[in-house]
Amino acid sequence: MNKMFNEDCLITMNRAELRNSVDLVVTSPPYNMTKRKGGYADKSKRYDIYEDWKTEEDYIKFIVDVFNGYDLVLKDSGCVAFNFSYSKENPSLPYKMVSEICRQTNFNIVDTIVWKKKTAIPHPASKNRMRRVCEFVYIFSKKGQELKFDTNKGFKIGSNGQKYYDITDNFIEAKNNDGVNNINKATFSTELVDKILNIYAKPNSLVYDSFMGIGTTANSCLNNKHNFIGSEISKKQIDYYNSKI
Repeated sequence: MNKMFNEDCLITMNRAELRNSVDLVVTSPPYNMTKRKGGYADKSKRYDIYEDWKTEEDYIKFIVDVFNGYDLVLKDSGCVAFNFSYSKENPSLPYKMVSEICRQTNFNIVDTIVWKKKTAIPHPASKNRMRRVCEFVYIFSKKGQELKFDTNKGFKIGSNGQKYYDITDNFIEAKNNDGVNNINKATFSTELVDKILNIYAKPNSLVYDSFMGIGTTANSCLNNKHNFIGSEISKKQIDYYNSKI
């Protein structure tokens, strides 16, 4: 409980003690959008360890492997909140990736949250591209659980005995990120994670983040009285989190 493992998430998810123990996965992987190579001195490199320029085929295979790992650790009643976006290098990648997840793993997509950020990347030199002010958070459940997986939605019981659940829109406005630093130029958003937890995490849930980074999901879990498990290959980012916590 409440530990970040300094290792590849595929190793973490094969730990016997984590089998069928996770209530919710919340994560934002590297977007595979940086093609220019030049070492850490190159400003296009977003992370201190991970190199965000796999081929499209290799990246999709990696994400499929990750979802097969989620199948090991996630309870049947759980779901996955998977934030992903695109850039000029890979605008079709999210759609290909989601398709292969549904085809090759034990997961189906059940909802899509539109995340509107406070600021967006401008493209003043482009005549045919819009400003990316929104990203998606794809919600997956295990196959066969599409109408059964848990959420945190409240409900009222009508006079006819029918449950009427609180209305929750698939549109979230939240801060872009938790600020850039020398080891991670693409941090996650605590405000976004807070709102996702409010929708999907029942009290005292165990939440797993396979790409923990500087610990955004961990912070949000502790602030909202949940437990967490995280994986992060960068020791510097884990040390950064520990120094802040």
